[in-house]
Amino acid sequence: MSQVLQHTSLPGDVYEAMFAQGIDGFLLTSPDGRIHRANARACELLGWSEAEFVQLGRADVADLRDPAWAEAVAVRGRDGAYRGVLRLRRRDGSTFPAEVTSALFSDGGSTRAYVFFRDMTAAESEAARTAETRRAAAEVVDSLESFSDMYVGVDADWRITYINAQAEARLGVSRDDVVGGDLWECFPDLLGTPIEEAYREAVRTGRPVTVEARYAAADLWSETRVFPLRRGGLGVYFRDVGERRAMEEERERLLAAERRARTDAERAQHDLAHQATHDDLTGLLNRTGLAEQVGTVLDRWPVAGLTVLFVDLDRFGLVNDSLGHAAGDALLAVAGRRLADLAGSTELVARFGGDEFVMVMVDASAVAADRMADAVIAALSEPVETGARLAVTASVGLSSSTVPADLDTLLREADAALHRAKDGGGGRAAWFDEQMHLQSVHRVRTERDLRLALDRDEFFLEYQPAFDLRYERITHVEALVRWRHPERGVVPPLDFIPVAEAAGLVSRLGEWVLGRVVEQAARWAHIPGLRVWFNVSPQQLVDRRMPGLVAAHLARVGLAADRLGIEVTESTFADSSCMAEVLEQVRALGVAVAIDDFGTGYSSLARLGDLPVDVIKIDRSFVQDLGTARGEAVLSSIVTLAHALDADVIAEGVETLEQLRALSVLGVDSASGFLLARPAVAEHLPMALPAAVFARPRLQMHPSVARVPRELRVRGVQRSSR
Repeated sequence: MSQVLQHTSLPGDVYEAMFAQGIDGFLLTSPDGRIHRANARACELLGWSEAEFVQLGRADVADLRDPAWAEAVAVRGRDGAYRGVLRLRRRDGSTFPAEVTSALFSDGGSTRAYVFFRDMTAAESEAARTAETRRAAAEVVDSLESFSDMYVGVDADWRITYINAQAEARLGVSRDDVVGGDLWECFPDLLGTPIEEAYREAVRTGRPVTVEARYAAADLWSETRVFPLRRGGLGVYFRDVGERRAMEEERERLLAAERRARTDAERAQHDLAHQATHDDLTGLLNRTGLAEQVGTVLDRWPVAGLTVLFVDLDRFGLVNDSLGHAAGDALLAVAGRRLADLAGSTELVARFGGDEFVMVMVDASAVAADRMADAVIAALSEPVETGARLAVTASVGLSSSTVPADLDTLLREADAALHRAKDGGGGRAAWFDEQMHLQSVHRVRTERDLRLALDRDEFFLEYQPAFDLRYERITHVEALVRWRHPERGVVPPLDFIPVAEAAGLVSRLGEWVLGRVVEQAARWAHIPGLRVWFNVSPQQLVDRRMPGLVAAHLARVGLAADRLGIEVTESTFADSSCMAEVLEQVRALGVAVAIDDFGTGYSSLARLGDLPVDVIKIDRSFVQDLGTARGEAVLSSIVTLAHALDADVIAEGVETLEQLRALSVLGVDSASGFLLARPAVAEHLPMALPAAVFARPRLQMHPSVARVPRELRVRGVQRSSR
């Protein structure tokens, strides 16, 4: 027989508090399924108002495709109560698992029922992840046992936790005898070896270490790879490289004999070639040598642009006439050394005879060429001691080509420009190409205007939102700097950022951006989980003061560090160890680090584990390749590895619904692009996906996660507009 619970005496306000403030959804129903009351939590979880619930019945909120519903109703009718997991249906048609507790009770002679329920989506997902983790762990063990290389696992206390079959065989031990034992006691021959040093360095630094050394106990030369495990301890691979070393030693012995046989002939040949291509007095290239070197450069980089600086000492003939050729030669030798000192790795310097020198710059900007000309004039104007104190000046003619250039043509043009410089009185530089000169002037003007713009506060920020593909709300916002020039209007970043970097203004501009970003992030502090990102140039990352600067700005506005992120290009990680150190210090504050435009620089997927990053921003070129097997395979690999490293993935440049669906299926965490939202000032930043992509069935995103509540979106827009 069915049982009906009887009222117990409790104050009415207690019932009301339990009803209104309960953390679980609560429905008051009739046994036949009609709904009489619903608390706020039930309205929030199911998407109906309490007034609308009164018009509904059990069939409207239950997922009747779940066969457990029929059993639940029968059990409650028979026993008076039921508790179990059922699927409920939201107003938008999506469903979710819920732990449901329901019982019948008597209310003034009438039989009613109460229903408590709570969302079990997270618990269900966690159970699935746990099962997947166990399966993956079993696969890892199977893989380790199939290796032809030795593998040993060690915990944080140097206790052996695992040893594979290959290691047992090579080391002559039994797994049962050594697992659980102290590493150094089981294998004392490791002590004092490079392998021990590698173990301890990996523990000390928390980074993988690779060392090649002989391991006597295993009778092999091994490449030992030691890497910290996520849950503590070390994993150690020993790869046998004995055969390779033997081959290398034999090859080196043969090569050494061959090298010795070639050395004398090569030295003699080099001396002859050097005499044919170099100037005897200065040691610089001569005309022939310069032509050969330029030809080599153009063979390797056919589209390289060349800039020629034709240099001439003013009134050099007076030195020869008054002091003799010995003094003139001494002056020319000093001039050659000074020009060679100015040249970098991409500049060639030659003496053409007399007092004429030529410098060729590869892919140099007009600004760089002007600076080099100024440096040449300054260096050659310094007095020279040749028994007498000589002070001369120099003139420079410049010519440039941005297409595969003809050296002879550039030399003629630069020579003509040199004459114009001398006609102007000497001690100056002149361009042959007037248009190139105008471009240089434009760049100088831009640099000047940039300095004024920083003083006049002509910059402003727009924000590009990235939407979380699981929760369909903003989780990341990238700050983009813009320049509102009083005459030119809004200047594109590509027109002024390189100038700012070349002029040494990027750090000052970057600090301005940092200050505005933390202020705006503080205004958005009420939005759960929102992080604001800003771009950092390599010049800022070599400044060791940057971590302190970030910390000071965070403290100034009272912003939590996890609300801020910095973006760097992937090539930054290879530019300087100082940069990596500064990044680690910033990350230690709690500020996130992202690789911007991943895949366009030098990095490979294998390097991701060594980079101090929290977010991988996939370049738009990968998104454009979606729809092809290769494009989806590459992007899937990036996502899988990034998630294995606890890094989120943001895809940039999303322009179509098909791309958005594909990214969601591949597991990308967030996406940005014109389909979702264009860059906008803070006041106009959307707080939710646009209507065109909001329909869940078309987007095919994960169906078990609720949308951002409307009141949160409205409140976020109102606060950001103030």
